[in-house]
Amino acid sequence: MKIFINIKKIKRLIRLNKDTSEKVSHNFDKLVRGLVFTVMIITITLMFPQGRTPQFADMIEGSISTRRIVAPFSFEILKTEPEYQDDIKKTIDKVYPLFLKQDNFNDIKNETINFFNEIFKIRYIFQGDQKKAMSLKDSLAVKYPISKPGDNIWNQLINTRKGLKKWQLEKLQNQIIGIIRDILAVGVLSVNKSGIDNPDKYVVVITGGKEKQQPLSNYYDLSEALPKAAEQLKALYSRDNNIIQIGYKITSYFLRPNLIYLKKLHEERIQQARATVPRSSGFVYKNEKIVDRNERITSDIRKKLISLATVTAERRKEEGGLKNITPFIGKFFFVLALLLIFSFFIKADRPEVFDNTKLMILIALIIMLVATLTFVIHKLNASEYLVPTALGAMLFTTLFDLNVGFMAAAMLSILVGGLWGNEFNFTVIAFFTGIVGVVTIKRVRGRRQLVLVILYLIAAYIFSILFMGFLRSIDYSAIFKEMPFAAFTGLITPIVAYGILPLIEMVFGVTTDFSLLELSDLNHPLLKKLSLEAHGTYYHSINVGNLAEAGAQAINANSLLARVGSYYHDIGKVEKAEYFIENQLGSKNPHEKLAPRMSALILANHVKRGLELADEYKLPKRVKDIIAQHQGTSLMNYFYDKAVKEKKEEASEADYRYLGPKPQTKEAAIVMLADAVEAASRSLKDPSHSRLKGLVNKIVDQKFSDGELDESPLTLRDLEKIKEAFVKILAGIYHTRVEYPNSSDKQKGTKVSEN
Repeated sequence: MKIFINIKKIKRLIRLNKDTSEKVSHNFDKLVRGLVFTVMIITITLMFPQGRTPQFADMIEGSISTRRIVAPFSFEILKTEPEYQDDIKKTIDKVYPLFLKQDNFNDIKNETINFFNEIFKIRYIFQGDQKKAMSLKDSLAVKYPISKPGDNIWNQLINTRKGLKKWQLEKLQNQIIGIIRDILAVGVLSVNKSGIDNPDKYVVVITGGKEKQQPLSNYYDLSEALPKAAEQLKALYSRDNNIIQIGYKITSYFLRPNLIYLKKLHEERIQQARATVPRSSGFVYKNEKIVDRNERITSDIRKKLISLATVTAERRKEEGGLKNITPFIGKFFFVLALLLIFSFFIKADRPEVFDNTKLMILIALIIMLVATLTFVIHKLNASEYLVPTALGAMLFTTLFDLNVGFMAAAMLSILVGGLWGNEFNFTVIAFFTGIVGVVTIKRVRGRRQLVLVILYLIAAYIFSILFMGFLRSIDYSAIFKEMPFAAFTGLITPIVAYGILPLIEMVFGVTTDFSLLELSDLNHPLLKKLSLEAHGTYYHSINVGNLAEAGAQAINANSLLARVGSYYHDIGKVEKAEYFIENQLGSKNPHEKLAPRMSALILANHVKRGLELADEYKLPKRVKDIIAQHQGTSLMNYFYDKAVKEKKEEASEADYRYLGPKPQTKEAAIVMLADAVEAASRSLKDPSHSRLKGLVNKIVDQKFSDGELDESPLTLRDLEKIKEAFVKILAGIYHTRVEYPNSSDKQKGTKVSEN
């Protein structure tokens, strides 16, 4: 008795420890999720542009003002960021590159003369001691690397017998010095002209401390000077290519720029010029009217409103105290409200996602990705249309579902609009393109559809830019200027979304439609194995897939998941295929020699073995869930009734039920119904339309009344749609036709069936 009591205590302690462990784990997950989202909210809040408030965010260009606004104090009208950057560029373009002119001709002339003098010395030695002359030649080739030591050019210069004559060398020396003098007289720049990108194509040349602006075309760079030298050599030695080649090599070595680029001074002057560009383009005085009620808001009025909001924010910051932190608090709660609404939606629509810490971290990372890209592009002063606003919404749609994608598009469009500086225009375009991305990427089933997504998204960007530009009365030139950026973003966003999905799947264990598409290939090793070793089950699974796909489409569930889940739901039958009726093909039924309980164990084991094979072949969790749930806790009626009739042992229903769990998702429930309907339809001797309809109604209603669908989200309306879809597919399989009145029997009211 004491032992029994102690065992009960031990069991109670084990259960208590297990409950405590699960509670601690659950609390830890909640803490992690809370910490992740707190860090995300603070980080995004800090990304908001400083000195910008949503004070006049509703008063966009082209709209009608609903109130009169008068300046509460005098302030400068700030230029927009594009205007300011454009003014800076125009100012910098007038700061021409500076070059210091050096008088280096005499130095080059002396170096050239010294070179030829050494040539003459070696030539003199060559006549008496060729070995020593060749050694000196090699040393000279190292000192003056006009060519490689072994080249024929050096032999032409040194060898008195086979090379150039002395008078030829003396003449060549004078010609080279003259050519260099003429080229340096024009001027050779120390940098390539292609690197000087000011629109006016002017440079500043400093000579004797005086600066003078000169056209860039007045001077050579080395890429122009050397061909010029080659031309002069050809004119002087038109009939002797050997001398031309030698002269060009020597000239190329000794000729160097005499106009030296003063990079540091140029950069200093650019910074000085940048500092002189004013941030303002006008002034508004205290009590001056900015806009009146019912007045259209022009671009000038909009600039005044933005300037007023910015100056107001800066004044509050300077005042310090509570006013200094209120903008941060406002931004913090703005981000918090957005993310809370999004979280509440996920909790209501996809509770299994909300309770999964890994998936919530994934959601946070996607939001941070979009926010960071917006922040970086804004900081770089690049076009707002380079922000891939649809990226987040497309990822959410692919990873979860259409509803989450739509909500993400709304949330992210508001968020990026705030991050860009409370721009209503940006918010509208982000929302519009996000919705298009959500709708189109949901239909992707291959590369062709991906191309269509790209085209749709590019069109969405272009269309949204056009209608927002027309709404704001923006010039056509400004609208079309943004088109290339929008087209690039529309092109790259789906590619990036598609490209990072495998990484997300690998790290977070999420199954997307792209993975399911790979699994739907009937050449998958597991399906090949099923077709060879359990061909009846294989064809049964294909038919179940057709039924499940139609049922899922009827209620807007994931039809691809339903089909793939159907293909793999019975893979556990592959090892003991002969024990399942669809594989027996007229042979003896091995269950005739088994006790009902043993037969039930074999049938139930196909679910367990299926999960083991799924792990072995690394099938995703959503497919494994369908394998585990497709039988639910259904009763094996045949073997249970057999056990009851034989009365060899007391039969308990629990021993003849599958272990479950019951279907938890729409797709798993649809596969359960499709599995039962397909199997039962094989027993119909005359599968007419009316009989198929009666069979479908009977099986679906039976599963419902047995409570097998209690834990799935299917509604009664869903079940009716699924029934209709099943009947249509079965009618196609068995080639039946709906009965309708024959024209000859209309008056009698009789019906015939067309076969």
